[in-house]
Amino acid sequence: MGNEQYGVLVVEDDPAIRRLVTMVLQRQGYRVDIAADGLEAVLKLGVSEYDVIVLDLMMPNLDGFTFLSTVARNQPERLRKVIVTSAASPAVIRERMEGTPFSLLPKPFDIGELVERVRSCIDAQQN
Repeated sequence: MGNEQYGVLVVEDDPAIRRLVTMVLQRQGYRVDIAADGLEAVLKLGVSEYDVIVLDLMMPNLDGFTFLSTVARNQPERLRKVIVTSAASPAVIRERMEGTPFSLLPKPFDIGELVERVRSCIDAQQN
């Protein structure tokens, strides 16, 4: 499949969702790292480069909104790599993160749709 050169960071505090997303993306051939909260995600970004970040918004320690703000301040080009997963209202998310260029996938999401978004996100960076 040839996806192993692409790295995906899955930032999700729910262990069941984290396992499912990791397993499905690994089956697609992606290299997957996981973070249980935003703080762990910031640390992982400090040591590794990822092609896509699948980010839950509602997490302990450092939530997705704060994580996005931190990324936007320090490395705004990375925001194009973010797919946000959340049960929060899309309108609320857009309002809080106005002008931030990320992809939004509302929960509960279809796992096939997530795989498609990851592929699209990588394709968009190739062009």
